[in-house]
Amino acid sequence: MDIYNIFISRIPRSIEDFDPRKKRLITFLNPHSYTLAVQKAELFEAFDLIAPDGILVVAVLNFLKAAAFKIKRFSCDMTSVVPYIFKIAIENGLSTFFLGTDASGIKESVKVFRKSFPELKISGYRNGYFKSDWERNEAILNIVRLKPDIVFVGMGAILQETMVLDLRKAGYEGAVYTCGGFLHQTKREINFYPQFIDKLNLRFFYRVFKEQGVLKRSIKTYPKFCYLMMRRLFRADTDDNNEDAKSDKSIKISEQRPNMKVVAKNESLFNINEDRFANLN
Repeated sequence: MDIYNIFISRIPRSIEDFDPRKKRLITFLNPHSYTLAVQKAELFEAFDLIAPDGILVVAVLNFLKAAAFKIKRFSCDMTSVVPYIFKIAIENGLSTFFLGTDASGIKESVKVFRKSFPELKISGYRNGYFKSDWERNEAILNIVRLKPDIVFVGMGAILQETMVLDLRKAGYEGAVYTCGGFLHQTKREINFYPQFIDKLNLRFFYRVFKEQGVLKRSIKTYPKFCYLMMRRLFRADTDDNNEDAKSDKSIKISEQRPNMKVVAKNESLFNINEDRFANLN
């Protein structure tokens, strides 16, 4: 199955789908990560939900009528699903582990979380950089031993999805959310986006302004995402036209069948056989 069909078969309908008590593996795709996921589609088949992250993704999927319901934007940050997840965690005494960004960044982000959500139970945290496979494996085993109820993984597309699946394979049974740049975005304050930026859906442009490298990366990947979606649109139109053609053809054949005559390829062969049966009698 290609990434498009995997994606649209796992799109969440509402915020309640992100309830950590359901212990789901949840990831998010924006235009940039979608272009990377095309080459690694098999990774995403193991996820319970794949949320559309960004207004452009939502607009394109709704235009393509990718789902029977109206698709909404869900992002793993303070403008979307994180406050809901934290709320459920606090109300139910669920513990949380944060994995991602660099060593200084994760420490600062955890300080911000503790200040903004003093009742949130944080069982541990670690940066997302590893010097060796052994160190990475030890980090995975440590999370499995700690048994937090929730894990946030922010390591960038593909790397974070791989980590999530490795956690599950190692025996971790809780809820996992990939969160991209969320952990480094909150190292200074809990709300990375000003309120008016969020209301006007200008988050992408704000990131371009605030984060180095986002523009350069987007120039390469956003046009590719649009190209892939255009191909999907024309493929759907072609498939519809082919189905219409097949339908018309079958109708014409059905109409002709009452008047059709079956003609043998070798009528003399049938005549010989008839003579043989006559002689036997």
